[in-house]
Amino acid sequence: MTKITKTPHIVFWILIPIILLIGFLKPDKTLDINIHDTYFVIGLISLAVLISIIFGILGLGYWVVIKLNRRLVNWLTIIHLTITVIGFFSIILIFFSLPSIEQDGFSYNFENFLEMQVIVFYIFSLVLYIQPLYLINIIIALLSKTE
Repeated sequence: MTKITKTPHIVFWILIPIILLIGFLKPDKTLDINIHDTYFVIGLISLAVLISIIFGILGLGYWVVIKLNRRLVNWLTIIHLTITVIGFFSIILIFFSLPSIEQDGFSYNFENFLEMQVIVFYIFSLVLYIQPLYLINIIIALLSKTE
């Protein structure tokens, strides 16, 4: 665990090619989100690229703090890293496992689809709400004395 708290940027950067590989496995896979009269269509490849960019930015922030010889708060780093990585991987795996309408035709079960959308929404909300811990950790590290 000490290695992860010393180099959290490596974890994010190692996961970027893995996430992109998952996205390229089924580039035509889409998720339709219906909010009232508006449909949002998201492709798996677009989601993978977005998550990879986010992981790159998060890794870059951690890398800059470490290169400036600042000390990150261990428990903030562990909580942020764990929830962010598990949350985004859960979203991708749920997204990857959803059947597409073309595969099932009219036998598509919309109740399960809506339940999965709600689960994805809650996971995404949790990941989004945990990101201030990243900013707090970076700010504390930059304001503290060097090691």
